[in-house]
Amino acid sequence: MKISGSGKLSGGKIEDELHISGLVRIVGDFECNAFSSSGSTRVGGNLNVHGDARNSGFFRLTGFLNIEGDAIFSGSTSVGGEIFVKKDLINSGSLRAGNKIEVHQDINFSGSSRVQGNIISRKDIVISGSSTVQGSITGNDISIGRERLSSKSIYKHPNKVYGNIIARQDVNLIGTFVEGDVRGYDVNIGRGTEVLGIVYYINDIQVHEKAILAHKAVKVKIENLEKNKEKSKNYQ
Repeated sequence: MKISGSGKLSGGKIEDELHISGLVRIVGDFECNAFSSSGSTRVGGNLNVHGDARNSGFFRLTGFLNIEGDAIFSGSTSVGGEIFVKKDLINSGSLRAGNKIEVHQDINFSGSSRVQGNIISRKDIVISGSSTVQGSITGNDISIGRERLSSKSIYKHPNKVYGNIIARQDVNLIGTFVEGDVRGYDVNIGRGTEVLGIVYYINDIQVHEKAILAHKAVKVKIENLEKNKEKSKNYQ
């Protein structure tokens, strides 16, 4: 189904793909095989997509977003509830989530993002744009921030995490404020990063001279890293 004009759809289910390039309002919950919006789309409910979902325009959803394929956002995307993606989630635009984001594959944010809950991935997380996360970030390898051409920035911390950062493998942080703990195998605390909690590492840690740790980093055995998770402030 293709909509290139202005219209309104009632909630329901279609055994087809939905492609929107116009101005469309969907009233209620909606379900489709694939979804794309390059126009302006508002959904007053939940959206279930059994394939890939793309947005390069203006997209606003009041409920939760469930995607069984890849999610690729390059426009302005706002979801009031939880975002669940079975494959990859890629955002190069503006993304706002009113609840947690859970992804089975990789997460890559090169645009701006604001998440009111946790970010969880079964694989790697790369955040190279600007971000504010009110919860914790959990993934395999976690990389947040990037080296700027100039050491001077409008923002002291382009990335802010008000929970914990929990990596099953390595952590690399640049220009990131972390209110909670940081945990990983190899940990790099780069330029402009500030951690108020405790940094736990298993193998190695590198701390830039222009980074701030509120507490001395703690080296632990891999089995103790799991125990320390229970003792830390719970943002999950």
